[in-house]
Amino acid sequence: MGTVIKDLEITSIEGKRFSQIDARQQEIRIDQNLSILDVRKEGEFQRVFYKFVSTFSGLGNISVEGSLLYSGTEDFELKWKKSKELPEGAASEVQGAIFTSSIVETITLARDLRLPPPVPMPNLQQQKKKDILGFG
Repeated sequence: MGTVIKDLEITSIEGKRFSQIDARQQEIRIDQNLSILDVRKEGEFQRVFYKFVSTFSGLGNISVEGSLLYSGTEDFELKWKKSKELPEGAASEVQGAIFTSSIVETITLARDLRLPPPVPMPNLQQQKKKDILGFG
């Protein structure tokens, strides 16, 4: 059996906006932090508990907490208990799954709180019409 991540569940979402919408600064720094809180053995899986926080420089913050089940080539609960670290391969898979899930929730809540999106929006540039048609 290869690596399996399943049962990713969110147990808590909290969002706060600290300032009025018209009192915002122009430059906004958005920091994101993912913390693994605990690892516990559950049958053939290991449940990984996490907290993901997006901080919008003085404007607000959004916090997502949850857990997922991980099954891979090694049992890392004991390593976690000793060093509070996940093995390198497991860490990238677990963090990727958590980040993907949490960022979707954070984008939605940021919109509802009227905070900027926590990911950079693509910068689309319009081409001149004649360039698109091949006459430029």
